[in-house]
Amino acid sequence: MDQTLRSATPSPIRCRVRHHLPGRTRVHLASAWPADWEALRRGLDDAGVVLVKADPLTGSVLLRHPAALGAEVVAAALSSVLRGGPVPAIGAPAAPSGIRSRAQAHAAAAATGPSIRARGGPAASTAMPPDPRLDAMFLMEATQVLAQLGAAATGLSTPEAARIRAAHGANAMPEPQGRSAGAILRDQVSNLPVGLLVGSATLSLATGGVFDAAVTLAVIAVNAGIGFATENSTERLIRRLSRPVEHPAAVLRDGAPALIPAREIVPGDIVLLAPGTVVAADARLIAANALSVDESALTGESLPVDKTAAPLPEAPGAVGERHNLVHAGTVVTGGDGRAVVVRTGAASEAARTRALIGDARPPRPATEEKLAALSTKLAIGCLGASGLLLAVSLARGEPLVAALRSAIALAVAAIPEGLPAVATTTLALGARAMEKDRALVRALPAIEAIGAIDTICLDKTGTLTRNEMAVTQAVAGGADVALDRDTAASPSSDLLALCEAMALCSEAGLDPRQGTATELALLDFSAAMGCDVAALRAALPLNALRNRDHRRRYMVSEHSGAADGPRLFVKGSPEEVLALCDRERIEGSERPLDPDRRVALLAQNEHLAGAGLRVLAAAAGHGAISEQAPSGLAFLGLAGLADPVKRDAGEAIGLFHKAGIRTIMMTGDQQGTALAVARSLSLSRTGILRMASGPEIAALDQAALGELALGTSVFARVSPADKLRIVEALQAKGRRVAMLGDGVNDGPALRAASVGVAVGEKATSVAREVADLVLAHDDLRELARAIARGRATQDNVRNAIRFFFSTNLSEILVMLVETMHGRGESETPMELFWLNLVTDVLPALGLALAEPRGDVMARPPNDHTAPLFDRAELTGMLADGGVIAASALAGHFLTLSRAGAGPRTRTVTFTTLALAQIATAWVLRDRSPGAGEALIVSERRLEATLAGALGLLAVPFLAPGLRRLLGVAPATLGDLALAASLAGGAFTVAEGRRIIRIGATDPSASAAT
Repeated sequence: MDQTLRSATPSPIRCRVRHHLPGRTRVHLASAWPADWEALRRGLDDAGVVLVKADPLTGSVLLRHPAALGAEVVAAALSSVLRGGPVPAIGAPAAPSGIRSRAQAHAAAAATGPSIRARGGPAASTAMPPDPRLDAMFLMEATQVLAQLGAAATGLSTPEAARIRAAHGANAMPEPQGRSAGAILRDQVSNLPVGLLVGSATLSLATGGVFDAAVTLAVIAVNAGIGFATENSTERLIRRLSRPVEHPAAVLRDGAPALIPAREIVPGDIVLLAPGTVVAADARLIAANALSVDESALTGESLPVDKTAAPLPEAPGAVGERHNLVHAGTVVTGGDGRAVVVRTGAASEAARTRALIGDARPPRPATEEKLAALSTKLAIGCLGASGLLLAVSLARGEPLVAALRSAIALAVAAIPEGLPAVATTTLALGARAMEKDRALVRALPAIEAIGAIDTICLDKTGTLTRNEMAVTQAVAGGADVALDRDTAASPSSDLLALCEAMALCSEAGLDPRQGTATELALLDFSAAMGCDVAALRAALPLNALRNRDHRRRYMVSEHSGAADGPRLFVKGSPEEVLALCDRERIEGSERPLDPDRRVALLAQNEHLAGAGLRVLAAAAGHGAISEQAPSGLAFLGLAGLADPVKRDAGEAIGLFHKAGIRTIMMTGDQQGTALAVARSLSLSRTGILRMASGPEIAALDQAALGELALGTSVFARVSPADKLRIVEALQAKGRRVAMLGDGVNDGPALRAASVGVAVGEKATSVAREVADLVLAHDDLRELARAIARGRATQDNVRNAIRFFFSTNLSEILVMLVETMHGRGESETPMELFWLNLVTDVLPALGLALAEPRGDVMARPPNDHTAPLFDRAELTGMLADGGVIAASALAGHFLTLSRAGAGPRTRTVTFTTLALAQIATAWVLRDRSPGAGEALIVSERRLEATLAGALGLLAVPFLAPGLRRLLGVAPATLGDLALAASLAGGAFTVAEGRRIIRIGATDPSASAAT
């Protein structure tokens, strides 16, 4: 490097970032060069930035720095040093935006992967260790790489391959494990309500209540069976969907091409690459001819990446910059080549990205947390009340066994035995309803989590877009044509000429389809405009073709068959193609290109590029291909290509916004492309699109990243580790995040999110394996329906809990009053079991079967920080329980005064409790407006379950053996009339309270509050 560069004119200093990767930034210096280059080097060094090289001819300056520093920070440091100002304190503790200290930044620069923090646990070890051997291979010639691996360009022999495979193992990713049957079953029984039931069964056995214990254990078994059957069947289905497809691989074996199973590939194998090939292992290219590869599943980059066999000037800092390496799981889209395998199976980049999934864990669903907290309080209250009752009974001189049975009866009354079964059944039915909408739920708690999400992070490629290129806009003959509408009916002659040039200047084919995604999109465009590609190529056969390269960013083709001699067609970079032209075709004739028109065409090109399109130009002329660049061509127009947005994506985004859910796009694609997609989808509810890039967020700690993410709608050029950090930062700020994706690169974020959603039939096995919800199709409206179902399930479970809380409270009050009043007056444990497991379960299930309310997707998600029930709701439940208990106690004491303590008094108390509880379920039905047909369906279901509960209530009185087991007597008409009138009074009081409450609040509020 020339260290004596002299200052030119004293022009203002302007630094513009040209290229940035973590740890490396290239800046264009449009200003005076310093007289003392060493002083500049020392100044940058003090700022923690290393000057690598500078080129005064191009104005390019290459800088190395800690990977944590953003491009703008580095450019600001260079500008400050050039002006002779103070050395900037990059990353000082007081710096804004959460930039880390210099020591922290250097430490981050040395790290090779993100630190993954398990929920509630310490930071895990770095998931992806450095690979110095691979870094060195990027910089080597192909012959050096072969020598390093001990391989030959003619491939391995069969014995050599067998020996290497024995040492390295099969070239296969670890099989997706999912949850085992044992783990699923364990999840069904490892909760507090089940623990209390087990304790109750144990006490029953200890006091001789074998039948009571058997009933309790049967309840546990039924609940566990429902949950296990539902979750296990879904797990098996998703595991079947996640099985990888085995692709054969073309290699050189024993000096000749051979087709072998991909599992048999080993390091040192020479793989043959052609369009459509699924790359079987990570391999360093040793030959490449116009080779391009689709790496979207790994990097999120929608456009195919051009590959080369040449050594790179420096080791790349990102997967997307590895231009002389192909990765396992990517697809060759154009050209051909050969590569030597360097990493297989679990050592491949796809497996290393998968390792980021590691210990990442989603947060626990909010309702699950709140229900656990409520269950703990109920358990404490239950034990306290049972202990109090036991102490009072013993103080009154009752035998120990009798006192224990009374305490067990109270515990049975306090524990909502039917709640686990109803909650599990409700979630299972919700899962089945989602499955009908083609949304597969892996674990039942995820249904509630789906309904609670307030932020959706979406991958772009394959999730919001179709992951296929298409021409969406064209400029021909001075006319700008948008191709998302029906333009194929009558294309202009100028547009048709542009289509013909695109079809002729191409090596791709439609039958069969072969070529790069871009070339095929241009042929599809030509065909859609009415061009007969096959007939055109037959009329003007190809004589010669010169492909684009790094010196010439356009393709030239020569064709015979024209009456006026050989024709030339050119396609490529608009700036370079336009420079070859002196005319333009407009309205069927050719007109001279003046400077103003050139400026206008370049402006149109910039406009299309600014909209996120990849722009190509075409021109035509006469002559033959030579070593010289063609000239005197007629400019035909521009074609803008994009990865089209899915038709349903915009509607789905609107549904999410209406439901109060914020949407964020995270992509490995370019900023311009990402911004264009975001604008077309109206991704921001406010209309203000804020964007950040991966290099910018690298300098932020998690707290600062969380603050940034709260106001940012688009993250571009992000890696899998970046996506994981963004999701975790949002959740650390209290957001409930759903992550949508379909690629390997989405796996870590899918696992860490509150809800991971794998999208579409093309979702990779990694995405399906870690997701909580798998959408069978690419239609994002399926997710909106799943959210509606999740919210409805959440509402229904809360309503069932409200019912159980009120009814069990009434039973506790009745038991306490009866036991305190006199010996032998209390209900038997089997009475309470019958109430809780039969009479209560059906009404609760009817409430839980309600269809989604009319406003379910027109209101914001519930505040997950709020308690499960607010004070007004708790007051209402206490009032309901008190009214039911008062009616039952009234029947108890009225009958007690006539018949004394015994079966007849228990009959009236039992019947009044049951009827009043059934009536309360009807009071708690959904009455929200706007539900329409759904409200009618919900009421019919509730009516059916209430009728079933009434039928089951009559069973003990019709079966003498069961009647004796419960300890009740045959019911007389007078007893039934008394019970019905008292229950009717309880219903009147509860219904009156609801009517008054609804009239005093918003009419859209649920009547169940």
